[in-house]
Amino acid sequence: MFGLNIRMFRVFDIDIKIDISWALIATFIAWALAQGVFPRLYEELSPFAYWRMALTAIIGLGVSIILHELAHSLVAKALGLPLKSITLFVFGGVAELEAEPKSPLAEFVMAIAGPLMSVALAYLFGWSAAAVGRYRCALSVGQRF
Repeated sequence: MFGLNIRMFRVFDIDIKIDISWALIATFIAWALAQGVFPRLYEELSPFAYWRMALTAIIGLGVSIILHELAHSLVAKALGLPLKSITLFVFGGVAELEAEPKSPLAEFVMAIAGPLMSVALAYLFGWSAAAVGRYRCALSVGQRF
């Protein structure tokens, strides 16, 4: 579709691909996190820990983009629209449809599914971060969570 694409896996009969542009930008972001951001935020950790954190962040970003695009795609499939693939590329991701939605309402429902998934992920990640924070605080004072 864009440039050099590599098929990563298939889910719900949809090919999930990664474009070389996404791999390059993900590598740059990981480097920036591991070499600049994380060492300033957490001075006491090892370089290996910074790279592990950066890799986790990039994987989380990729999974979030895939889930966002998968929400669009699954709604499209439910509406009877055939799909080719989802591709991660430099600006995020894109679900490649083989046909256009038949009505403005169908297009709206398909379009809103991705942002709704992103909001759900934000709440999930926020709740998870708060739960981990409470757990760590309880451990630090010797209480049970």
